[in-house]
Amino acid sequence: MAEAPGTPRLAVAVLDGDRMAEPLAARSGHQVAATTPDDHGDVVRRLVSEGADLVVGVARTPWPQHTELHSSTAAAVAAYRGVVAWHGLPLLSEALAQAAVNGVQAGAHLLVTAPDPGPDATPEEVTFLREVAEQVAERTGATGRSIAWRGTTRTPTAVDALTSVLTVHGVRDVVEVPVAPGTPADPQMLAAAEAHGGRLTTIDLAASFVLEALTAVVTTVAQVELADGVTPGPIDDEVTP
Repeated sequence: MAEAPGTPRLAVAVLDGDRMAEPLAARSGHQVAATTPDDHGDVVRRLVSEGADLVVGVARTPWPQHTELHSSTAAAVAAYRGVVAWHGLPLLSEALAQAAVNGVQAGAHLLVTAPDPGPDATPEEVTFLREVAEQVAERTGATGRSIAWRGTTRTPTAVDALTSVLTVHGVRDVVEVPVAPGTPADPQMLAAAEAHGGRLTTIDLAASFVLEALTAVVTTVAQVELADGVTPGPIDDEVTP
């Protein structure tokens, strides 16, 4: 995409974004580079040296992560804007709700899940799950909802939460809403549902939704940071356009 003379040039550094760089560049019209936690800072510095006035750093998954990496990169590169999380993007909660609403309104229990972040996760790295669940529940009108982690180190685990809903609360239908697009059904959860006479439906926005979401994130940051009289700012906690 051609830029008018004098237009600030924006570039994007996507953590773990090998498959995302090319399609995001085509969709957003900006230069996009895939990075890893090990080379992220070096790639950002290269993008600036090649003429970028602002570099947006973002990860493919929506929850808080890489906080220290974003902070250290912002300290070293004034033109860097690190997006720690985009789970607050209305586009995400609206898409999740739309995918779950039919089942929820038919009486299914809403179960919002995310990958287990491990026992050493900070409070900021786990509270997003409840926030997303509240947004989805509000949009679907869910009367019963739970949150759980897919894994074994943090409770409630998804299998335990599902089992409790089916055996203690007498629910027979559960709609699982994974926060991360592209998350398939969990065989252990499906087996637990069958063992207790329940039915589990796992919705999936598909990994292609990430492209739409990241485009919205980059557009939002560009509108804020490249507005007249505004220079690239410090690290952000989340994007909520």
